[in-house]
Amino acid sequence: MKTLCIVPCFNEEHRIKNLLKKIKKFKYQNKNIDFLFINDGSTDSTPNIINKNKFKIINFSTNKGIGRALIKGHTYAQKKNYSILVHLAGNGKMNPNQINKVIKPIKTNNADFVSGSRFLKVGGIKNTPYYRIFLIYIFSKFVSILFRRNISDASCGFRAFKLDLFNNFQKNYNQKRFYTYGYEYYTFGKIISNKNKRFKEVSVTMNYPSKTIYTKMRPFIDWFIIVYYWLLGYYDNVKI
Repeated sequence: MKTLCIVPCFNEEHRIKNLLKKIKKFKYQNKNIDFLFINDGSTDSTPNIINKNKFKIINFSTNKGIGRALIKGHTYAQKKNYSILVHLAGNGKMNPNQINKVIKPIKTNNADFVSGSRFLKVGGIKNTPYYRIFLIYIFSKFVSILFRRNISDASCGFRAFKLDLFNNFQKNYNQKRFYTYGYEYYTFGKIISNKNKRFKEVSVTMNYPSKTIYTKMRPFIDWFIIVYYWLLGYYDNVKI
């Protein structure tokens, strides 16, 4: 199955080189998986580094949010007739070597949508503040109880899904309101709310590059967005 991994990036010049090394090594052994970098208005040398390493890149002139980058990647994948889409973070916290693990349930026809989990037995987290681990754990329990589905990690961005999973994508999902973190969690809510779509979690590791600057998420605003769009995706009347 033709697979595309999209990698959103914003001001990652100090981290992108190491990630590119890992991707090159992975790509050497997995030539059937393509990579597309989405530069979301970086003001540093991130796009130059990606270009020098000869990876496909789409550049935005201004930063609008990760949702816009992921939506653009989805649109690109549709035009190029890919079957599977993978989300990989541009800051190096996700391991490219686990991509095959994430897409395997789809390729073996055991799932339509796969999400990584740091809280399954062989998963793991490094350099994440304990308060954030606690928040993720509590939020995941809340989502599991509310939606009556066992979800161990409701905020992990390492995921893969079939491209034809979302109908009327341009109409229902390519909207400015989803340009921040809304898109990821709105679509996640849509999957969980649809009993006809097969959802599966697989264990992944998250190795944040730094204990101090480990995420670009704003502590309260972006968590509110995540919760709001999770619920909206689950409860609104828009068909998947």
